[in-house]
Amino acid sequence: MKQRKMSVLSLMVGMLLLSFLAGSFWTPQWATAEPEESVVGRYQISAWSSYSGGRVHHSGYYVIDTTTGEVKDRGHEIHGIDEGGQTVK
Repeated sequence: MKQRKMSVLSLMVGMLLLSFLAGSFWTPQWATAEPEESVVGRYQISAWSSYSGGRVHHSGYYVIDTTTGEVKDRGHEIHGIDEGGQTVK
């Protein structure tokens, strides 16, 4: 029984080493969704909001050009909540 366990263990270790060896022959290829010349995905938008307590909260956004790092657009609003619970600008 002990010899059978050693044989199975040796077989598993051998298969593991063989798989590592076989994997070293192939280099990974990076997948690209768009050609590098494409402008798809060039801009990124980030929206945010915060509650400052009471009846006021803030919200805003940024639009960033991911190629140059420049902020292309941004906005910020302060909203209030009236007595009936409705949001007012």
